[in-house]
Amino acid sequence: MDDDQFFESILATENNYHFKPLKTIPYSAVHAITSFIISFTSVLLVYAWKSDTDCEEFFIILYLRCIYWVSTFLYDHLIKFHHEKLRMNGYHEFYRATSLHKGIPLHIVSLWNTVILGIQTIMQHQYGPEFFTHCTKEFFSPTTYIVLFNAFETILLIAVHAWYIVRVMRFNRATLPPDAYRGLSESISSVGVATRDTETNDLLEKQADLINYLKDHNNKLNQKLMTLSAQIRASTGNLPQN
Repeated sequence: MDDDQFFESILATENNYHFKPLKTIPYSAVHAITSFIISFTSVLLVYAWKSDTDCEEFFIILYLRCIYWVSTFLYDHLIKFHHEKLRMNGYHEFYRATSLHKGIPLHIVSLWNTVILGIQTIMQHQYGPEFFTHCTKEFFSPTTYIVLFNAFETILLIAVHAWYIVRVMRFNRATLPPDAYRGLSESISSVGVATRDTETNDLLEKQADLINYLKDHNNKLNQKLMTLSAQIRASTGNLPQN
């Protein structure tokens, strides 16, 4: 039995796996829609809310942004949790391909909040006690700045989420087996060998993926074996004694 047949017998071919789609599209869609709602609400507050002295619309927008950052923080952890489960199921290539996205929404929202905080500090320092007078009176007022930043942030987030949703939809439709199944022959034949057409880092990553998947597969088999052994012992103990 050669190496390919040996590893094929361990992995029990592609029929041994059950594809589990990545269910993160609704989370990304809700996060993008929420950003749009906040931007739309900000515009409504500027044009429909008329407070001459207390800048209520300005502070309402700030409260909304604080709540949105908390929701983005939770969204970030939720997405990372699902991607980590995907990696444990053997899809290391897609995990690496989308690794950049997992942090982009949180970084964008955090950066925008930092910029808005800086603008608010500058405005209050410049206007001093007259800040509430200039809050909504002028065209380039603090409230107008926040509305513009909200709109720009929404455009960026929609673009990022659209890219991610398309990638996940293609991955789910493909229903590919884990990386170790698809690249089994290539990975085994290239162990320790770097050719002119193969990048060393890519080769090492493929071998690490194969090793990690075999470890996980071995742990699952050990758990099944222990469960079957316990069931056999229980069945044997229940047999009547002659």
